[in-house]
Amino acid sequence: MKKLLQLLLVLVFASAMQAQDTPKPRTGLKFYRVNFSIFELEDGKKINERNYSLPVNSVDGNPRSGTIRVGTRVPITSGEGQVTYIDVGMNIDCDVTEQGEKFILSSSLDITSFALPDQNANPRAGGNPILRQVKQHFIALLPAGKPTLVTSIDDTNSKKRLQVEATVTRVE
Repeated sequence: MKKLLQLLLVLVFASAMQAQDTPKPRTGLKFYRVNFSIFELEDGKKINERNYSLPVNSVDGNPRSGTIRVGTRVPITSGEGQVTYIDVGMNIDCDVTEQGEKFILSSSLDITSFALPDQNANPRAGGNPILRQVKQHFIALLPAGKPTLVTSIDDTNSKKRLQVEATVTRVE
């Protein structure tokens, strides 16, 4: 009987010790919201604005990328009877790291669009559409919660300019 009681006590203490060894939740998990405003300007006047918002996070200081893909898959004839699809639209990839009171935003922007008829004498040369593309990768130091111009790109075929503002806020 004594041996049985001792065995039960050992099992009770062992299970209590095991409960204390359960892993603790990660305290280094941080969440952010990144807002992008993309402005199209012509002769210095705003003619279009698009806004995108996405959540990103980091675990123990290691950023995890946030991604947005918006667009259309366009069929392109690549050979006799062969069709290839090209993505036309907007792709944004970004991650955030804290630097004191500010944020380091690392982002890639890829915008593909159809060339306008006035930008090409034959907009469907060879039966396929003519595409325009802007690609930009940037790393910027941003204040918390304040919209900041992170890139400005002149269109080489027109008097248009693309400007990108980003805002990073920490989500509690």
